[in-house]
Amino acid sequence: MFNFFKKKTQSAKKNESNFDIELTACILAYEVARSDGDISESELKLLYDEIRKICTKVGKKEEKILTIIEEYSKNSVSFYEFISDINKDYTKEDKLSLIRFLFDVAYADKILEVSEERLIRRIADLIKIKDIEVLKIKDSSKNRN
Repeated sequence: MFNFFKKKTQSAKKNESNFDIELTACILAYEVARSDGDISESELKLLYDEIRKICTKVGKKEEKILTIIEEYSKNSVSFYEFISDINKDYTKEDKLSLIRFLFDVAYADKILEVSEERLIRRIADLIKIKDIEVLKIKDSSKNRN
């Protein structure tokens, strides 16, 4: 009986951790989308697709999650506070998925702006993803969009 509760607690922690990972990814993607001074409808649509996944897990409306993301973005001095959490909590595959998601958002409007790529590359460097892996993901995202 004790083990059952222990597993449930670990499972609850995992769900909370997954929520944090997804929210962090959305916050960083929002930063990438707005880095060129304009968040396009296609970039916003891709963000909303991810936000919907979060909403089902936490029982909040999409607009509320987007408001949380916008508040983090507006009130954060830098996104570096997220980097240590990513390095601590993300697996290598999670990190690669994050970079893939960031490039997908950047390419959503069919144009990869210099500011978007610069920000993604900076994030990739800080979370210890090699340039060659970043280039492969960038190519893959470009070819999908």
